Amino acid sequence: MAESFIRRPLTGLLLLAGAAGGPYFIFETDVGSTARTEAGRLLGVTSETQENGASMPGSVTSGPWDLPQVSAASTIDPMSPQANLNQPPVVMLSEVLRFDVTPAWITQRFPRVSTVLADMQLDGLRVPLVTGTTQSDLAGTLTYYFDRYQRLQRVSVHALTGDPTRVIAEMQHSYQLYQEPSLGGGLYLTKWNGKPTSIMHVSPAAIIRADAPYARFQVFVELNQPGLEYGLSPQATDFVATGRAAQRW
Repeated sequence: MAESFIRRPLTGLLLLAGAAGGPYFIFETDVGSTARTEAGRLLGVTSETQENGASMPGSVTSGPWDLPQVSAASTIDPMSPQANLNQPPVVMLSEVLRFDVTPAWITQRFPRVSTVLADMQLDGLRVPLVTGTTQSDLAGTLTYYFDRYQRLQRVSVHALTGDPTRVIAEMQHSYQLYQEPSLGGGLYLTKWNGKPTSIMHVSPAAIIRADAPYARFQVFVELNQPGLEYGLSPQATDFVATGRAAQRW
């Protein structure tokens, strides 16, 4: 019974994470490696099988879509002792998308934190993001970027969801992101003196399958402090510029 309780959220998270980042996320990141190893253990997949990819979910032959679906009855209690290194806590966006967050709070709130190189001016701390087990929830990664004074300057989200309606409404209400006319999904921007400083892009997944209801949309969010000291990241800037050049928005 206990193993069944643990198995569903872990494999469901791996499904969403694999679809969001593909083989790179599963095999080349700490979060993906943790989810891959633990899901393999619970599903009876040996380490040798995981390495050669013969039957590992997320490999070219099987794909992340073949994993069991998340069960709404298997919600993880973040305050429970079972919320260990292999079970990311379930959080609300309003709790984690704040600019009063500190590195100490992150390491206390999340059992596993990865350091990432943002650029020469910012340090990044990346954690798994799980907001629940319904189709309107998110599963992916959340990254905080701090300046040399340990002040939070940027927050980014890469995630999947089955229904983005609730997330879009919450982001528009809480972070003043306004929709721009666009193709290939919804583009939402916050501007400072006419220049984008925060962005959200919601697009249909490359492949939409009826048996993968939790992974129908990709969500990218980047929130920055008001002003233009840092502004959008180079990646977000290129994304906006490329879309405009292609007349997608």
